[in-house]
Amino acid sequence: MSNVRDEADAIRLSALEEDILTLMGTQKMYGLEILDGLNQDRPISIGFGSLYPTLNRLEKKGLVSWQWGSEQDNTGGARRKYYIVTGSGQRVLKEVQDYRDQLRGKSLRATMTVKPS
Repeated sequence: MSNVRDEADAIRLSALEEDILTLMGTQKMYGLEILDGLNQDRPISIGFGSLYPTLNRLEKKGLVSWQWGSEQDNTGGARRKYYIVTGSGQRVLKEVQDYRDQLRGKSLRATMTVKPS
């Protein structure tokens, strides 16, 4: 079996989608947690207007799922919607990260072979 996925089966990730999947890992997170985690060291912050449409796209791709939090939460507000990366999401993220590692390796090899003038 080839490591190269058929183009029709390929799932593409935007940079923000990749960031969200990477941040979440295997933990359940609600929107504000995700947003705070993404914006902690980000040079340009993102807002809820970018986050929720991206989470919706990830859900449609089958890369995240969600569930309502318990009504017993003592948050004082509405029930929280918790997101979690699916098995497919973890697999696609690993493929993207492996590809990035390959590119990084090629870049390093190219840098080592270039001789200064």
